[in-house]
Amino acid sequence: MRPLVKVKVSSKKKTTGSVRRRVQSAATPAAKAARPAAKTVTKTAKPAAKTITKSAKQKPAKKTAARGARGRLKHAEPQLLIERFQAAIPDPHVELHFKDPWQLLVAVILSAQSTDRTVNQVTPVLFQRWPTPEALADAAQEDVELVVKSTGFFRNKAKAIRAASRMLIERFGGSVPRTLEELVEVPGVARKTANVVLGAAYGVSSGIVTDTHAMRVAQRLALTREQAPEKIEADLCQVFAREHWIALSHMLVLHGRHLCTARAPACSRCALNELCPARLSPPDGSWHERAAQEASDMAERSLGFVRALAARA
Repeated sequence: MRPLVKVKVSSKKKTTGSVRRRVQSAATPAAKAARPAAKTVTKTAKPAAKTITKSAKQKPAKKTAARGARGRLKHAEPQLLIERFQAAIPDPHVELHFKDPWQLLVAVILSAQSTDRTVNQVTPVLFQRWPTPEALADAAQEDVELVVKSTGFFRNKAKAIRAASRMLIERFGGSVPRTLEELVEVPGVARKTANVVLGAAYGVSSGIVTDTHAMRVAQRLALTREQAPEKIEADLCQVFAREHWIALSHMLVLHGRHLCTARAPACSRCALNELCPARLSPPDGSWHERAAQEASDMAERSLGFVRALAARA
């Protein structure tokens, strides 16, 4: 009996194994044939899903298209902005004390990363000790550093105003040049500094001043999307006519410094409230009333400041 059992068991195992092998061999070609088909279906399905997703994501683009054919931000009409700026700041000026173009140049160089109030405390002492470009150019570096120390970065600034004075003597006969191309060659003078000096000292419309205050106001009024000062200036110069560049430079700076501040803009008191896409609160009263109030506040601050020398001549 034992041999018979063994034979049955072994034949069962062999039969089972052979059947399994036959089933596997028969199923393998079908499985192999089916797998590529499944992959093909999956691949063709994925692009369709992505296309649907993209089309869904592209829906907000309609808002961008509403800004203009070239995707430009919508802003108020330039003439409306100028009208309200002129009413709110009828006396645009530089908040730096100076008597001539050279003093203004030195003051603007010192105002970098500082406040005009601090510079106005330093320049009287500076110009009393060294009243001319020749005197400042020959001054000792250490002595100048002590005088301008409170303006910050005093070593670089002392070096810059001495080098600038020296170049004025050697290349420009002791006078501040009247062109942007020449002025930006002077040590310590970048485009923003040159625009301030040329506009306030000579009445030359070389560009629009883009300091931190002016840039903030321009961005809030949707006049630009840019972040770099040069690009913001280019956008502003395209929006406004050249005849407004000098006054607008001071208006943007003064408005941003005293009312449209970085942390707590006084939107309810702003004459430009209705024209500003970034306003945080509704206006109080009419824009004429708000403009008159800002003009009154500005008049008190403007006492003692020098207007454009070209305008006084």
